[in-house]
Amino acid sequence: MPDFVCVLREPEYSPGKVEDDAAILLAVAALLRRERYAVDVLDPRNRRWPRLQPRTVVLTMAQGEHALERLLEWESRGIRVMNSVEAVRNCHRQRTVQLMEAAGLAWPTTVVVSTAARKLPSWLDCEGGWVKRGDVHAMQEGDVRFVRGSEDALRVLRNLRARGIRTAVLQQHAAGRVVKFYGVAERFFFVAHPGPLPVGEQRALAALARRAARVSGLEMFGGDCVIGASGSCQLIDLNDWPSYAACRQRAAEAIAAHARAEKAKVA
Repeated sequence: MPDFVCVLREPEYSPGKVEDDAAILLAVAALLRRERYAVDVLDPRNRRWPRLQPRTVVLTMAQGEHALERLLEWESRGIRVMNSVEAVRNCHRQRTVQLMEAAGLAWPTTVVVSTAARKLPSWLDCEGGWVKRGDVHAMQEGDVRFVRGSEDALRVLRNLRARGIRTAVLQQHAAGRVVKFYGVAERFFFVAHPGPLPVGEQRALAALARRAARVSGLEMFGGDCVIGASGSCQLIDLNDWPSYAACRQRAAEAIAAHARAEKAKVA
């Protein structure tokens, strides 16, 4: 029986990042094996999944419903899954909007709409905004689009509906610097920025990102914030288990340490 099972992400949920997404999980697996743990790596597209015991800890990047249902079965049998299925689903955009607004986090004006909608918010005709598919994150070109005006937005919504996507998120454009962040529970936080951020901005960004992760139930997380001219920080996107390409080795070490700590609780 393995100590850990690492579940890869399905290629369709890694547009342009299949190798990067696999690399972080394989790096974690290698670190755990170096510590003499038995680690299996699982392709979520496999039709047969192993039957595990609660002493195994699962590290998963999978996002497809087939895999999530299998992972949910494991969770129901007391198996520790990181990130949990609920946390992964909380990163579906329509859920994220509800969670962030309920928690009162700094977040641009954002609404969930049907892709069949005909009447859209008036602010689209002023500042412009973003149309994003309302379920999973981008799977192909066109899943996230900047639009200027309602007519432009309606065209994007029609295209999404033609592909079978029923909901979308409209987000008001937030002016400022877009900054990517990566985190591992309370163990690790990294900001991808060309130069050092002022201490105040760094602290505000880290506090906002970590609170968003806690609200969503995420342990491995990443996303984007916009820092305005005044130094104010707004969250614009949150992802479950990013590729950590900008900080892969350090992130892998933090994830492995987090995994070992969780394993100690079920060994």
